[in-house]
Parts: sequence; C-alpha cells; structure tokens
Amino acid sequence: MRPFRAVVLTAALCLLAALPAGAQAPSNPDLAELDRLQTLSQRNSAEAVQALQAAATRFANAADIETRRTYLAALADAAFEIGQAPVVTQAIAQLKALAAAQNDASSQVLAVCFEARQLAVAGKTRVGLDALAREAAAAEQARDPWVRWLYHLTLGALHSGSGQFEDALTHLLRSLELSRTLPRQAATAELRSRTHLELLHFDMKNPDRALQTIREALPLAEELDAQQALGWLHLHRGNVENVQGDLDAAMAAYRQSLQIARAGGLTGLRATALNNLGDILLQRKAYAEAEPVMREAMAAYRDAHELSGAALAQANLGFALMGQGRIAAGAHDVEAGIRFVHEAGSQPMEEQLLGELSRMYEQAGLYREAIETTRKQQTLAKALFHTEREQAVATLQERFNSAERQRQIEQLAQANQVQDAELRVRRMQQIGLIGTVALALLAAGFSFWLYRRTRSANEALGAARRQAEDALTEKNLFLATASHDLRQPVHAMSLMVEAIGLRNSDPILRPLLADLRTSMQAMNQLFNALLDLSRLESGQPQGMSSAVNLNALLADLMCLFREQACLGGLVLRLHLPRGGATVWAKPVLLRQALANLVQNAIRYTPQGKVLVSVRARGGDWLVEVRDTGIGIALADQEQVFNPYYRGERADQMDDAGHGLGLAVVARCAEQLGAAYGMQSRAGRGSRFWLRLPARTTVAAAGPYEPVAMRRDALAVHPLQGRCLVLDDDPQVIKAWRAMLDAWGVTAAYATTGAQAHAQLDDGFEPDAIFCDQRLRTGESGFDVLRTLLARCPAARGAMVSGEFDAPALQDAEDEGYLVLRKPVNPAELHAVLAQWLAHDGSKQKQPSAL
Repeated sequence: MRPFRAVVLTAALCLLAALPAGAQAPSNPDLAELDRLQTLSQRNSAEAVQALQAAATRFANAADIETRRTYLAALADAAFEIGQAPVVTQAIAQLKALAAAQNDASSQVLAVCFEARQLAVAGKTRVGLDALAREAAAAEQARDPWVRWLYHLTLGALHSGSGQFEDALTHLLRSLELSRTLPRQAATAELRSRTHLELLHFDMKNPDRALQTIREALPLAEELDAQQALGWLHLHRGNVENVQGDLDAAMAAYRQSLQIARAGGLTGLRATALNNLGDILLQRKAYAEAEPVMREAMAAYRDAHELSGAALAQANLGFALMGQGRIAAGAHDVEAGIRFVHEAGSQPMEEQLLGELSRMYEQAGLYREAIETTRKQQTLAKALFHTEREQAVATLQERFNSAERQRQIEQLAQANQVQDAELRVRRMQQIGLIGTVALALLAAGFSFWLYRRTRSANEALGAARRQAEDALTEKNLFLATASHDLRQPVHAMSLMVEAIGLRNSDPILRPLLADLRTSMQAMNQLFNALLDLSRLESGQPQGMSSAVNLNALLADLMCLFREQACLGGLVLRLHLPRGGATVWAKPVLLRQALANLVQNAIRYTPQGKVLVSVRARGGDWLVEVRDTGIGIALADQEQVFNPYYRGERADQMDDAGHGLGLAVVARCAEQLGAAYGMQSRAGRGSRFWLRLPARTTVAAAGPYEPVAMRRDALAVHPLQGRCLVLDDDPQVIKAWRAMLDAWGVTAAYATTGAQAHAQLDDGFEPDAIFCDQRLRTGESGFDVLRTLLARCPAARGAMVSGEFDAPALQDAEDEGYLVLRKPVNPAELHAVLAQWLAHDGSKQKQPSAL
C-alpha cells in the first residue's frame, strides 16, 4: 500500500507531558523537589506519577500558592502521558478550585489548557479552541512566562490538528520565543517547541525540513536524557522515512520508539508506534500480520482515552480484515472510523479513508460499492481543493529601462534651460525700461530674438515629450505582454532543476543544486522589484482607494514574516492601537510599501529585534518600523530612497538586496500622497516611517484580505498514474517530461487540442490533465480542458498559465477548477498529483504539532 501520514492531534498532545511547571528559580525545598520529579518524568512518566501521588500531602497542602500550582500542573502532565484520565480530571478540578479561592489567573489558564487537550483527544478540537480563546487576555497578562509558553504551545497543537497551519505556525513560533526566556528548564522547553515545529513542517508537506529539524533535536534530547522526547523524535523520523519510501528504515525507527514507550510506560506513544508499524504491514499487503498489531494499537488508544486514535486504528484494522477476505466485518470497522472523523470535522482524513475504502472494494470485486464510495470521495475532494488550495504566486518582471530613465532626466534639464532663458528675458526688459530709448529698442530686438529661440526650444521640448510618452506606452505594452513569455523559460527551468535534483545521487552536486535554486529565487525577487518600480514610475493604475484596516493589514504582514524573523534569531513585535486604525489609501500600494519596510528591517538586522507600531499624530496615523540592525551612515542617508543604491555597510551583508526595496517604498508613498522618512545611526539601528491621513467617515473599513504564505517544499516520493500534458512550448514539454518521469508518472504530451484528442483516440486514459491557457493555435486552453474532461469523467483537470487576470482563468476558478500560475512550484505540483493519482493505501497515524 502507498505510505500515508495521518494528521491526528491526540498523539501530539502527549508530547506536552512532564513539562516544567514553573518559571521562577526554586527558592524553597518544595519547588526544588518538584523540579527533580519533573526531570524524572522525562525518563519514566509512570514512576513520576507514583512519586507525585505519594507526596500529595506535602505539596497539595503547601502554604505557598506557587508550590500547589506547580504540583498540580506536573501531576496532570505526567498522568496525561500514561493515560490516567481520572488523575488528569481531578488535577484540573483542583486547579480551578485554587484559581477561585486565591483569585489566581495563572491556575485558571493552566486548567483550561489541560481541559482543551482532553477535549481534543475526544475529537472536540473546536470546543477546545473556543475555550482557549476565552482565556487569551488572562494568558498574555500572566506574570509566569511558563504559563504563556504552555498556552501558545497548546494553541499551536490544536490549530495544527484542525488543519489551520498558519495559525499553528504563529503560536508555535511564539512558544519558541518564550522558551528562551524561561529561567528554569529552558532547554527542555525549547526542545518541545522545536519538536512541534518539526511536526508542523511535516504537516505542510516539507519532509526534508522536518528531517533536518529532527536531526538537530536528537542530540539535545539525548543530552537531557529525555526518553519521552526521544521516543517521539524516533517516531517522527520513521514517518519521514515512510513518506520518502524507505520502509525498512521506517520500521526500525518505529520499533525503537515502541521500545522506549514500553520501558517508560508511555501509553500514547506505544499506541502510535503500533499503529504505524501496522500501517507498513498494510502497505506490504501483510494483512494477517497487521491484524493483531492493529488490535493491540486500538486497545492502547482506548487505555489512553484517545478516541480519535482508536477510531483510526479501528479503520486500519478494517483494512486488514478486508485484505483477508472478511469484507463485511472489515467494512464495518472502516465505516465506524469514517463516521468518527466526519463528526470531528477532519475532512482531509475522511476523504483519504473514503479513497482507500473504495480501492479495497474494487480489489474485492464489489464494483458498485466502490463506485458509490468514489463518488463521495470526489465530492469531498472538490470541496477541499476549492477552500484550501494556496495561491501560487511567482512573478517574473522586466528589467527597468535605464535609457528611458536617462531621457526623462534630459527632458527635465531642457525644461530648466527654458525657464532660465525666460528669467533672463524679464531681467533685460526691466533694464530697457530704465535705460534710454536706444537701449529699449535694442532690448526689444534682443527680446524678439530670445522669443524665437524660446519658441524653438519649446517645440523641441514638446517633440521630446511626445517621444518619451510613446516610449513609455510601448514599454507598458511590453510589460503587459512579455510577462507570459518570460515566465515560460523560468517555468521550464524550475521543473528541470527539481528533476535533476531527484535523479542526482552524487553528494558533491547537492550543494550546487541548492545554490542554483537560491540563484533562481534571487532572480525572481530582482525581477519582481524591477517591475514594481517600473510600474510605479510609469503611472500605471494601482487599484482604487478605499478604507484600509491598518490593524488587519499589519497583523497579516507579521504572519508573513514571523518565521523568517524567528529562524534568524530576531524578535518581531507589533504594537497596535486598541480602538483600531483606518486610513484611506490604495490597498495594493500600502501593503507593498509596508511589506518592503518590514522585510528591509529583518534583512539588515543580524540580531536583536524589529518593532512595528501605529500611533496617532493629530489627524493622521504614523506607522513606524524600528530595528536594532546595522544602521545607515550619515553620508548614505540622503540616497537610500534612490534605485540601486546600497551603502557600504549594506554591501558587507551576505543577504543584502539589490537597492530597490526603499525606492519602491518612496514611489508608493508618493502615489499615496503620504509623507515618509527615516532616522538612523550606524551600528545602532534605523527607524522608517509613513504618515497617512486617518479615515474619518462613518463607514467602517472592511477586513483586510491577507495573502497566503507560500511554502516551498520539495516532494521526493514516487507517484503512480497517468497524466496528459497540453502545452505548445517544446522546452516546457521537455521540462514536464523530465519531472514526471522522475516521479514515476506515465505521461502523454500534446501541443494542440487535436493532438490531445488523438491521444485519447489511441486509448490513452489519463488520471490527470494539465492544460496551458494560451495556445499558439488560438484555442482557449479552458475550452480544450473541458472537452477532454467530458471524454474522461474519471480524470482530474487543472489550468496552467503565466497570466494572472485572464477572464478564462477567472471562469475556471469560479467553476471549481484548479489554476496553477507559472512558474509552477514543483512541491505544489507533487502535492496535487499525490492526491489525484492516489492508489490503495491505509492510514498511518502521526502526531500533529505539539
């Protein structure tokens, strides 16, 4: 069976067990002893629970509220890991009682965190998220940094389990920042935050990044002797090896995790390891061997009170029974698992279980049941693609025409010469009025001569202006039409580079391929900045002005850049007015200016922090971006807003830009009618600002529509299926062939609609069809795609185009078709094909983030 990684929240929640329950250094013997017991829970949770229960009289009745809170939190954590639900429930009740009796908000936040984890393992993740949202203010105001850390870690886990990856990333990165501020057990906290970030990268289909994070975390876990964390890390490593096709390495990692779980009494880890071992047996069609393993996994999940895990194990047990010919009993267990994930709201899991059930029916010869199940799966898959696909944004833009820029400067110089001549004429006229008649006549003659000269200069200037306007019109037309043609070679190059990477077995070439990918990304960024600047200089319309919610816009930008800042060791902060801030502006220009300022601050700040704030100044809003970076020398400050200019300190940075970001900010501000400026000290940091008029009308600004964060992940596991590609560019066809061959996909290719139909006439039956929109024959790619899908009702189809605003593409998206923009991200293309070309396989349970 095909390797598959199931996103199940409940197993990941077990990673929270034995967390440090206090942020202050122990100042009394009770806290010191609790610290020792928490360290013990890292090696053996069952032994730690027994020791904590034996010391209940000492700690639960302590006079110090911090000791009681720390004890209850440590007990709940350790008991959660070994599946003692009554002990966890009792500890939650005691925390709530302590919060009410002592008016202690920290105890209340801890109780809600543990309660939300219980709700999640019972399949009620949405209820748990609502409960955590009600405690947001209290958690942020808690004096204990560990309470804030646990709150964001729990939020990240629940968001990840429900598929809300952007929110999960925000909270997990916040937990990583907070872990570095903990006076006690900071290394343990950082280990957990990094482990859950690794899980999130896996959920977002970036196995290479996940495996790298696991390798970085394993030495830290071994140094801390954190057996519990080691067990989960080996389990995660097995999952990565599984999706990459190395089943033997995956089984070895699962057995290592299972051994640690049994030695430490870690019920949740034992259940997950058993389930994943059974999943590999199902992939190898060893159904009889998989049945007892899945039964043991289901019993372990029930012992741990993990209902979602038990439901998944029951579905896998059903697949094992169906594979042995016990169709009725197996289908009953699979359908029970499907009902549970449907009620829990996990649509991706439901869609995948339906697909595998359909394939098992087909294998058993029950074609009617297989067709009915396939229809349910296709309906659900279409809804998922319509709501969850990410926008593939990659714009290749034309280099700014420096010759035209020089002509504009020359025209300005000519206009200045004409003005100087006119001033000289006026001075001579004044002298003539005071002088003699002869001098007046002479001055009149001289004035007439100057008039003729001025007239000739004005005519020449007019001709030059018309020539410049014609050149500007031609340039704008070129920018509008060349975008598609320029994206074609980059699209082909992107696919070819990834195909080479998949075929490469020489370790010497790997860094060269990585450098090539980095160079392509840098080229895209440079062309993007050049075309942005060119559009602004040419005066092209940038949308209509409207009321813009600054709070929503800046919050979206923080999500966009938070991971980049955190991985660079920076602290990224946002201060917003409580009552909100609304301005009247063109949203496209305003977002572009603010994004460039934030990105510039992060790029030139090797360490420290970046602060973005909004403050009222009279009738305006002042937006400031401050950093503690390298700063700008006084001699360079007058030129930083000029295109292509970089100071000496910027040139010394490895990741320096091309000197276009601040030029774009200046042009955006000028078109917005906003004041802008900067202050900086070399070596001390910089402050850039925009001042925008406040929106004073009664109408409120609508919510800002954020741009989805692009996640580039290289998928390397093979695929099976048939694909039809229609594109009229031979180089692009070669790139498609190289990539699909490397993935193991059988493909046919065509350059016209007639050739594509001829492939179908010859008996080729595709599972997936990709059609370019702009064809040299004049055909509409969308019309061709619809006629091909009409002949192949079982196939999936997608549009591929280098354009962004074509009406046909908008029609395709409105009708629910997938639209991929060139250059296509190979990771996104692989993810689409992995779902469209999926064959029989069962579900593997993998912990989600936390």
